[in-house]
Amino acid sequence: MTALTVRNLQVSYSGVPAVARYDVELQPGSLTVILGRNGAGKTSTLRGIVGFLPGETGRATGEIELLGQVVKRPSPLALSRQGLCLISERNKVFTGVTVADQLELISPNARAQRRVLDIFPRLAERLDIRAGLLSGGERQMLATALALLREPKVLLVDELSLGLAPAIVHELMQRLRTLADEQGLAILAADQAVTASLKVADVVQVMDDGEVVASGPIADLDVETVLATYLGQETV
Repeated sequence: MTALTVRNLQVSYSGVPAVARYDVELQPGSLTVILGRNGAGKTSTLRGIVGFLPGETGRATGEIELLGQVVKRPSPLALSRQGLCLISERNKVFTGVTVADQLELISPNARAQRRVLDIFPRLAERLDIRAGLLSGGERQMLATALALLREPKVLLVDELSLGLAPAIVHELMQRLRTLADEQGLAILAADQAVTASLKVADVVQVMDDGEVVASGPIADLDVETVLATYLGQETV
């Protein structure tokens, strides 16, 4: 069964288009990455899928199926209960609360907590530390761990690399690859970290001005041409 299908997603703010005709189909155990410059429409795409848009100005239309069920009125809370979680671009954790308390808040199940700490062993060394004192990479790990405690089947990840050193970005991207491979998660990640993304992705979509301008399995994509044309890079 396909984990997530999105057809003809359109997102606008106060009537101004931000995303046009976005389609994606995610299979269990796959990692699809949306690449694009800042402002290309990546974040709006993910938020449009889950219905995480400003109530006064944001609007999203399109067809969404999650685990074979049609989603009529997407909302972050409802979709989380149905098996889809979004790790947003900012404000992912409570900075004044310890790592241990945040894990406990999401799931008091000690075995479930141990599973996510096994994935991110660095967090096991920071359990009594407030999230505001964690490094940027550790905050990303905590945000991902909190999402995993909800036992999602589909994971949307927005700008995992934001503000992080390249070595940390590569580590976190590899963790996404491992989650897809070992836990069968269907993952859609939007990012600007081209090199790290291309090393782990099954499928790449490139966005420019709110539209997908190149898409396909990584082995079939003319990476050099795509990077030079749409991302301003000549090599990976």
